[in-house]
Amino acid sequence: MSEAAAADLSANCVTMFLKDPQPPEPGKGAVWMYGQDHFPAAEHWIESWLVTGEHTMMPGTPAGAEKIIHVGPDGHKGGPYPKYHHNADNLMIFTGTDPENPRDLGATVEFHLGEGESEQVFVFDEPRCIVIPRGVRHFPMIVTQFRRPFTITDILTAPTRTLAGTETDFTYETPA
Repeated sequence: MSEAAAADLSANCVTMFLKDPQPPEPGKGAVWMYGQDHFPAAEHWIESWLVTGEHTMMPGTPAGAEKIIHVGPDGHKGGPYPKYHHNADNLMIFTGTDPENPRDLGATVEFHLGEGESEQVFVFDEPRCIVIPRGVRHFPMIVTQFRRPFTITDILTAPTRTLAGTETDFTYETPA
Protein backbone atom coordinates (compact mmCIF):
# COMPACT_ATOMS: atom_id res chain seq x y z
CA MET A 1 0.00 0.00 0.00
CA SER A 2 1.41 3.40 -0.95
CA GLU A 3 1.90 6.13 1.63
CA ALA A 4 -0.86 8.20 -0.02
CA ALA A 5 -3.29 5.26 0.07
CA ALA A 6 -2.61 4.81 3.80
CA ALA A 7 -3.26 8.50 4.59
CA ASP A 8 -6.44 9.72 6.28
CA LEU A 9 -8.51 11.10 3.41
CA SER A 10 -11.58 12.08 5.46
CA ALA A 11 -11.00 15.81 4.77
CA ASN A 12 -10.92 15.29 1.00
CA CYS A 13 -14.67 15.64 0.43
CA VAL A 14 -14.77 19.42 0.66
CA THR A 15 -17.75 21.68 1.22
CA MET A 16 -17.44 24.54 -1.26
CA PHE A 17 -18.53 28.14 -0.83
CA LEU A 18 -21.81 28.95 -2.60
CA LYS A 19 -22.36 32.45 -4.00
CA ASP A 20 -26.12 32.47 -4.48
CA PRO A 21 -27.35 36.04 -4.93
CA GLN A 22 -31.02 36.70 -4.27
CA PRO A 23 -32.70 37.57 -6.47
CA PRO A 24 -30.64 35.48 -8.93
CA GLU A 25 -28.55 37.28 -11.53
CA PRO A 26 -30.34 37.08 -14.91
CA GLY A 27 -28.83 34.36 -17.10
CA LYS A 28 -26.47 33.03 -14.44
CA GLY A 29 -26.89 30.34 -11.81
CA ALA A 30 -25.27 30.23 -8.40
CA VAL A 31 -21.45 30.00 -8.35
CA TRP A 32 -19.61 27.27 -6.48
CA MET A 33 -16.12 28.32 -5.31
CA TYR A 34 -13.23 26.17 -4.11
CA GLY A 35 -9.70 27.07 -3.11
CA GLN A 36 -7.29 27.31 -0.21
CA ASP A 37 -9.92 29.24 1.76
CA HIS A 38 -11.91 25.96 1.85
CA PHE A 39 -9.24 23.24 1.65
CA PRO A 40 -5.74 24.12 2.94
CA ALA A 41 -3.97 21.81 0.46
CA ALA A 42 -5.72 23.36 -2.59
CA GLU A 43 -3.33 24.46 -5.33
CA HIS A 44 -5.95 26.18 -7.52
CA TRP A 45 -8.92 28.52 -7.17
CA ILE A 46 -11.92 27.09 -9.03
CA GLU A 47 -15.37 28.54 -9.72
CA SER A 48 -18.15 26.67 -11.51
CA TRP A 49 -21.61 27.78 -12.58
CA LEU A 50 -24.49 27.12 -14.92
CA VAL A 51 -25.38 29.71 -17.57
CA THR A 52 -29.17 29.86 -17.68
CA GLY A 53 -29.90 32.54 -20.29
CA GLU A 54 -28.68 35.46 -22.35
CA HIS A 55 -26.66 38.02 -20.41
CA THR A 56 -23.48 40.07 -20.36
CA MET A 57 -20.87 39.25 -17.74
CA MET A 58 -18.56 42.03 -16.55
CA PRO A 59 -20.08 44.70 -18.82
CA GLY A 60 -18.70 47.70 -16.90
CA THR A 61 -20.86 50.72 -16.16
CA PRO A 62 -21.77 53.62 -18.48
CA ALA A 63 -19.58 56.74 -18.42
CA GLY A 64 -20.52 58.93 -15.47
CA ALA A 65 -22.48 56.20 -13.66
CA GLU A 66 -21.73 55.31 -10.05
CA LYS A 67 -19.25 52.41 -9.82
CA ILE A 68 -20.57 49.12 -8.44
CA ILE A 69 -18.28 47.37 -5.95
CA HIS A 70 -18.87 43.94 -4.42
CA VAL A 71 -16.73 42.55 -1.58
CA GLY A 72 -16.32 38.77 -1.64
CA PRO A 73 -16.03 36.43 1.34
CA ASP A 74 -12.23 36.58 0.98
CA GLY A 75 -12.20 40.41 0.98
CA HIS A 76 -11.68 40.61 -2.80
CA LYS A 77 -13.18 43.80 -4.23
CA GLY A 78 -14.90 43.14 -7.52
CA GLY A 79 -17.82 44.24 -9.59
CA PRO A 80 -19.14 44.02 -13.13
CA TYR A 81 -15.79 44.97 -14.69
CA PRO A 82 -13.01 43.16 -16.57
CA LYS A 83 -10.32 41.49 -14.47
CA TYR A 84 -6.58 40.88 -14.42
CA HIS A 85 -4.75 38.05 -12.61
CA HIS A 86 -1.18 39.31 -12.22
CA ASN A 87 0.29 36.20 -10.53
CA ALA A 88 -1.64 33.32 -12.14
CA ASP A 89 -2.81 31.96 -15.45
CA ASN A 90 -6.54 31.38 -15.87
CA LEU A 91 -8.50 28.74 -17.80
CA MET A 92 -12.19 29.23 -18.55
CA ILE A 93 -13.81 26.02 -19.77
CA PHE A 94 -17.19 26.21 -21.55
CA THR A 95 -19.10 22.92 -21.95
CA GLY A 96 -22.57 22.07 -23.23
CA THR A 97 -25.15 19.95 -21.44
CA ASP A 98 -26.81 18.08 -24.34
CA PRO A 99 -25.74 14.42 -24.12
CA GLU A 100 -27.07 13.83 -27.65
CA ASN A 101 -24.94 16.63 -29.13
CA PRO A 102 -21.81 17.24 -27.00
CA ARG A 103 -20.34 19.64 -29.61
CA ASP A 104 -23.23 22.10 -29.15
CA LEU A 105 -22.53 24.64 -26.42
CA GLY A 106 -26.20 25.68 -26.20
CA ALA A 107 -25.62 29.39 -26.94
CA THR A 108 -23.25 31.76 -28.68
CA VAL A 109 -20.53 33.36 -26.57
CA GLU A 110 -18.55 36.50 -27.38
CA PHE A 111 -15.47 36.65 -25.12
CA HIS A 112 -13.09 39.63 -24.96
CA LEU A 113 -9.42 38.94 -24.18
CA GLY A 114 -6.75 41.64 -23.94
CA GLU A 115 -7.20 45.38 -24.33
CA GLY A 116 -6.51 48.19 -26.76
CA GLU A 117 -4.85 47.21 -30.03
CA SER A 118 -4.09 43.69 -28.77
CA GLU A 119 -7.70 42.87 -27.79
CA GLN A 120 -9.07 39.69 -29.35
CA VAL A 121 -12.78 38.89 -29.52
CA PHE A 122 -13.64 35.20 -29.70
CA VAL A 123 -17.11 34.15 -30.87
CA PHE A 124 -18.06 30.49 -30.49
CA ASP A 125 -21.05 28.15 -30.11
CA GLU A 126 -19.13 24.93 -29.42
CA PRO A 127 -17.27 23.95 -26.23
CA ARG A 128 -14.02 25.86 -25.77
CA CYS A 129 -11.28 26.57 -23.26
CA ILE A 130 -10.13 30.19 -23.13
CA VAL A 131 -6.52 30.35 -21.89
CA ILE A 132 -5.88 33.67 -20.16
CA PRO A 133 -2.18 34.34 -19.50
CA ARG A 134 -1.26 36.13 -16.28
CA GLY A 135 -1.52 39.90 -16.57
CA VAL A 136 -3.96 39.89 -19.51
CA ARG A 137 -7.30 41.66 -19.05
CA HIS A 138 -10.38 39.54 -19.78
CA PHE A 139 -14.11 40.23 -20.19
CA PRO A 140 -16.74 41.33 -20.99
CA MET A 141 -18.44 38.09 -22.05
CA ILE A 142 -21.74 38.25 -23.91
CA VAL A 143 -24.11 35.25 -24.17
CA THR A 144 -26.61 35.36 -27.06
CA GLN A 145 -28.74 32.91 -29.07
CA PHE A 146 -29.37 30.92 -25.88
CA ARG A 147 -30.92 27.47 -26.46
CA ARG A 148 -30.05 25.47 -23.34
CA PRO A 149 -27.97 25.80 -20.17
CA PHE A 150 -24.21 25.27 -20.33
CA THR A 151 -21.45 25.25 -17.74
CA ILE A 152 -18.42 27.41 -17.15
CA THR A 153 -15.54 26.17 -15.02
CA ASP A 154 -13.02 28.89 -14.18
CA ILE A 155 -9.60 27.70 -12.92
CA LEU A 156 -6.81 29.92 -11.56
CA THR A 157 -3.28 28.52 -11.20
CA ALA A 158 -3.15 29.93 -7.67
CA PRO A 159 -4.95 28.72 -4.53
CA THR A 160 -6.73 32.04 -3.76
CA ARG A 161 -7.79 35.15 -5.68
CA THR A 162 -5.49 37.17 -3.41
CA LEU A 163 -2.43 35.07 -4.32
CA ALA A 164 -3.50 35.22 -7.99
CA GLY A 165 -3.15 38.99 -7.77
CA THR A 166 -6.71 39.46 -9.01
CA GLU A 167 -7.40 43.09 -9.87
CA THR A 168 -10.66 44.58 -11.08
CA ASP A 169 -10.46 47.25 -13.79
CA PHE A 170 -12.82 49.77 -12.19
CA THR A 171 -11.94 52.28 -14.96
CA TYR A 172 -13.67 50.17 -17.64
CA GLU A 173 -16.81 51.79 -19.04
CA THR A 174 -19.52 50.08 -21.05
CA PRO A 175 -18.92 50.85 -24.74
CA ALA A 176 -21.56 53.19 -26.17
